[in-house]
Amino acid sequence: MLAYTPRKPAIHYLNPVAWVVVELCDGSSGSQIFASFKELNKGRIGEPELQEAFESAMAQLLDGELVTTA
Repeated sequence: MLAYTPRKPAIHYLNPVAWVVVELCDGSSGSQIFASFKELNKGRIGEPELQEAFESAMAQLLDGELVTTA
């Protein structure tokens, strides 16, 4: 997925995990978004790997200013 940020012009290439995470960002808290992400991936990968994938995706999204925290 490609995302464009007009305020700070750039095109961002999102990996599939970051794409899912950005789709889950609906104004919910980080813990709520993680809970939804965890539910979507139930039984696919272990908890530590899931947490690491989520944190990496959130870092990518925050660094690129594609999402913000409240």
